Amino acid sequence: MRVEMSSDTFNEPNKEASRQNTAFGTKISAVIFDLGDTLIHGNFTAGQTESVWEEIYRQIINPQGLRDVPELAHIRRAWQEHVQSAMARTWREKSEKEVDFLPLIQRAFEAAGHKRGNDPAFLREVVALEHRLLYERVVEVAPQAIATLGELKKRGYRLGLVSNFCNLPEVAYANIAQVGLLELFDQSVLSCEVGWRKPSPNIYQAICERLEIAARECLFIGDRLIEDVQGPQKAGMRAVHFTLFRQEEPDPIIQPDATISNFEQLLDLLP
Repeated sequence: MRVEMSSDTFNEPNKEASRQNTAFGTKISAVIFDLGDTLIHGNFTAGQTESVWEEIYRQIINPQGLRDVPELAHIRRAWQEHVQSAMARTWREKSEKEVDFLPLIQRAFEAAGHKRGNDPAFLREVVALEHRLLYERVVEVAPQAIATLGELKKRGYRLGLVSNFCNLPEVAYANIAQVGLLELFDQSVLSCEVGWRKPSPNIYQAICERLEIAARECLFIGDRLIEDVQGPQKAGMRAVHFTLFRQEEPDPIIQPDATISNFEQLLDLLP
């Protein structure tokens, strides 16, 4: 087992540091996790996605099989154009402002010519079913994630969750609860509820305020160098790069405090 640590990790530890943790040269009171490709993983481009939409079409979009309802292929093209493209652009441009998700869905269904395209209740029902089915069929919780969270709690750490989750807040939280993770966290902050995305300093500040712990006592765990390492470090946290599901190209400017490939290694860092 190999855990990569930044060079300053091996400085002589301060004897006044908390017994809780010395690996990072500072007291760590809270451990904050990213969600996607850290605690959970799923291939949303696989065939299961299409089967999910076929079910949504049967149950919600056209349950009576009416001929005047747009075909699924037409709706999926509109979804790609108005929803997925906007979300991809947000990722690509590293926007720190979160997209308002409901208007995206509305534009997609209106563009497809669905008569309920401006009905918020209908749109929320579609999104809720889509994500419930995706989280049943596509999403898997990372090995040892739940056990690790439980062990960290037992060791006395406060646990936080921070995720760039472009969706409806109630749907996003239902998904996290669905896979058995939400109840393990003391506090959570999702970009869709606060309007800010990582690496905005606002989202890291929000989790610190909810946990009532200073940033300097927080350790952030995630798979992306900018959002989960550089952003937290600029906010005053320590940061661990998690590479089980994704391995980004090294960046000489961004130096994680440690790099791990599984959660057992995290427990080794946090006594």
